[in-house]
Amino acid sequence: GMESALLLAARGHQVDLYEKTDRLGGVFIEAAAPSYKEKDRQLIDWYRRQIERSAVTVHLNTEVTDLKSLNADEIVVATGSKPRKPPIPGIENAMEAIEYLDGKETGERVVIVGGGLTGCEIAYDLLLKGKQPAIVEMKNDLIAVRGVCLANSSFLRETFALHKTPVYLETGVQAIRPDGVTLKDKTGKTFDVPCDTVILSVGYEPKPLAAASRHVHIVGDAEKVGNLRTVIWRAWDVCMKL
Repeated sequence: GMESALLLAARGHQVDLYEKTDRLGGVFIEAAAPSYKEKDRQLIDWYRRQIERSAVTVHLNTEVTDLKSLNADEIVVATGSKPRKPPIPGIENAMEAIEYLDGKETGERVVIVGGGLTGCEIAYDLLLKGKQPAIVEMKNDLIAVRGVCLANSSFLRETFALHKTPVYLETGVQAIRPDGVTLKDKTGKTFDVPCDTVILSVGYEPKPLAAASRHVHIVGDAEKVGNLRTVIWRAWDVCMKL
């Protein structure tokens, strides 16, 4: 959203930026929360400074529910995504990844459901805090997605190997309880893993405020869930054509 606003303002458009919370940054605030992501936090600060120095009019604590009320020639929707909710019995006993990144406390033994980049970074953050994470992943490898820097994924895998972090691949979660999880591996074997906290990191799905049309343009995770680079590039591509 901030990338779109800055680019459009630089190209001479009159831009209003609406944000329903009291701060700019969106989910990237939580994504940049771990201690080792200081460069990401610096990028958020840079965007905020650039917005302040620009001609963009910012409306904080303002939730838009009706696009027609904006009376705009073109509208860019950057409302992000929402966490997936798998139909796991006892899911109410788990916290979302974003809740953890926003500061919610965990116990000492933590099971992370989902071994993508976010889940693995949370496990690494827990290790840095002296906790005991374990990762459960349905696929046959951790971070089994395209577009992730090899240095990052290799570092995470090697760190888990060094610390003997339990990693359950090709394994699904059958139930979540306050004192642990029941898992099922690819052979059909079920077993329990005790823990104090369960964190869900099973991905996100787009949550656009409205569908795309001639004058409504969807960017960021609201269009397609990606990483920082892909969502900024998408915003640039869209706004350069307006």
